[in-house]
Amino acid sequence: MKAAFTYAVVYKVAATCLTPLRTGGAEGDTEAVLRDSRGQAFLQGASLAGSFRRWLEARSPASAEPLLGSQMRTGRLVVSDGLFDPDSEQYIRPRLRIDPATGTAAGHNKFDMAHIGAGAKMRFTLIWLGTPEDADELETVERMLAALHSGAIRLGGQKSNGFGRVSLAVTKRTFNMTDAGDRHAWLDGADDGAPLVLPETVGSRNVTFTVSGRADSILIRAAVAEQDGDGSYTPNLTEGGRPILPGSSVKGAVRARAEAISQAVGLDPAVIPALFGRGAAEGDVGRPGCVWFEDAQMDRSQKQKITRIRINKFTGGVIRGGLFKEEPVSGPVVLRITAPEEPVACALLLYALRDLGLGLYNLGSGGAAGRGYLHVERVAAAASDGREAALEFDGALSCSLVDPSGMVEEWLKAWGGAVHEV
Repeated sequence: MKAAFTYAVVYKVAATCLTPLRTGGAEGDTEAVLRDSRGQAFLQGASLAGSFRRWLEARSPASAEPLLGSQMRTGRLVVSDGLFDPDSEQYIRPRLRIDPATGTAAGHNKFDMAHIGAGAKMRFTLIWLGTPEDADELETVERMLAALHSGAIRLGGQKSNGFGRVSLAVTKRTFNMTDAGDRHAWLDGADDGAPLVLPETVGSRNVTFTVSGRADSILIRAAVAEQDGDGSYTPNLTEGGRPILPGSSVKGAVRARAEAISQAVGLDPAVIPALFGRGAAEGDVGRPGCVWFEDAQMDRSQKQKITRIRINKFTGGVIRGGLFKEEPVSGPVVLRITAPEEPVACALLLYALRDLGLGLYNLGSGGAAGRGYLHVERVAAAASDGREAALEFDGALSCSLVDPSGMVEEWLKAWGGAVHEV
């Protein structure tokens, strides 16, 4: 009888969350993350394997089934659950679903979303079982790990809101089952793998936009009011002791501006849901976006409590009991947005980010009171093949394009062919 496998390769993976990670609560509960019987947060092995499969099927569909299996066969790669360290912090953010027809929230569209915070540690194991004839699959496994390490693969939910980017430290141990010493080591669960240097990856053709600037007065309100000596106020959203401007908030503002631009120039309306995703509609469960917006962590921020009053819009007078406090944050801001290198889509995003730099819309809450308008210094665009371009802003709210490789020029040519007079 032929042995099922004569070689086993064990990859022990220690992952560090560079951005938050949403593991998904039981029965659709958004206010919880998955936890085992001991209360320890974890990411299902099926979710890990699914992320690997989607990446592999987009590049080498014939490799996916032998390696990761199907309903008809078992794959040669076994993927464990990812177990977070016991001290991993869980956070909850307030979220709001917007009705695209009205631009407002409706019904029960306000909810809270739980996630594991950036900086958390998670461990999982990949075990490949095969024969020397199948050993070329190990290169594929290591390329998948490299793609996960580089951010080309992301884990868990809320990926388009910047979640699920991790960095990896990997060890590798090979067991030759024809060798008695390796067989005993395998049965004893030997844990003496050597550090693995991950290969360089030629990932998807993506463009990363980096917006650098400063916020003088930005509000990122949390869900729960707090008390101080003079009453209550709603503090800014913080995680790990730092104010956070969520990727979902940035995404909502940029999406609204991109939609206004696309309508003004007669761009195909299908571009917006293709880029930013959409909610469930009749007969389907919606679609995810392909643009990733990461949180902005305001590490060197300053904050100040300000007392304000609410005005009765009918009488112009002060509403009784309408005294309230805000805590706007000021400091450096860096926004990071990753998109597929599709020329029309990249041109649309560049126009929307240009308008942010020109002060035509704000981020966070309180735009009507002057909150959230950024002093943008630079919008840099870097393609995965090394091409770069940038919009540079001066103090007079004008900008200039630096495009040494002609990348943006290519985008604008495609844009010219896609827009129509309206």
